[in-house]
Amino acid sequence: MHEKEFTGKLVPLANLQTQMEAEMLMDVLRQENISVMTKDEGSGGYMKIYMGFSIYGETVYVYDYDYPRAREIMLALQQNSEAAIEQAQTAAFDDADDFDAYEVEQIEKQEEAAGIPKKNSPVPLFVVILILLVLFTMLR
Repeated sequence: MHEKEFTGKLVPLANLQTQMEAEMLMDVLRQENISVMTKDEGSGGYMKIYMGFSIYGETVYVYDYDYPRAREIMLALQQNSEAAIEQAQTAAFDDADDFDAYEVEQIEKQEEAAGIPKKNSPVPLFVVILILLVLFTMLR
């Protein structure tokens, strides 16, 4: 640890909504040898004890001499996570569409192998019934 840590001033780096976000950020900062601590906002500490979580979030603090580097790391994490989330969502939607098409294909193959005729659309039947009803009411 740095000797200057004892002479520095703690400054807020970020207020995060969940303890998980705070822990993840703190872990990365510690890996970069940046001293870090958190403080629950408002009555968040009591809420954590009583309910298991806080709606007020946690503020992450670093020493003033580490603040520029810590902020740089935090911003890089945010950019990387947003890009990763966007990429994962796109891939997930593509995978879901591919899976749906594959599932339909497999069902059709199983039905064909079992000798089940393909399902016809109910629309033509509905149209025929509607025409018959109209003709029946007109002939009365």
